[in-house]
Amino acid sequence: MRGKPEKKVTSRIRAALFQVPAMLGPFSKMRVFFHRLRGVNIGEDVEIGYLVLIDNLYPENVFIEDGAGIGARSTILSHDAANRWLGKGPDIVGTTVIRERAMVGIQCIILQGVTVGKGAIVGAGSVVTKDVPDNAVVAGVPARPLK
Repeated sequence: MRGKPEKKVTSRIRAALFQVPAMLGPFSKMRVFFHRLRGVNIGEDVEIGYLVLIDNLYPENVFIEDGAGIGARSTILSHDAANRWLGKGPDIVGTTVIRERAMVGIQCIILQGVTVGKGAIVGAGSVVTKDVPDNAVVAGVPARPLK
């Protein structure tokens, strides 16, 4: 048991240490490299824009598959700390997945536990609170399918 807390502290330090270069690297490949060092699971040919925040406490619970794109200033979460802050229980932690060839537009928020389907498009400024089906186009706050 003693090794587990130390590992968690080590992974949190690693996630924090590489956060700034992951957000500000001059090239997408560099930003991907530093997010991988933070523990984010990232496939091949992924594009990540400037100032993208991928969960600061549980980056290992975020999966970005091959060919996906994340627009600048977007946030991808894998936990919700509201219960803990309110004294109502522990963090809600989930697995957040951006599937192959999905595109998350500029300044979007993807909440914990959400899956953005293969080839789906999330419009700029959207807040995604529920799973997005494959090849769907969603936008808005909260994000809803466009007709």
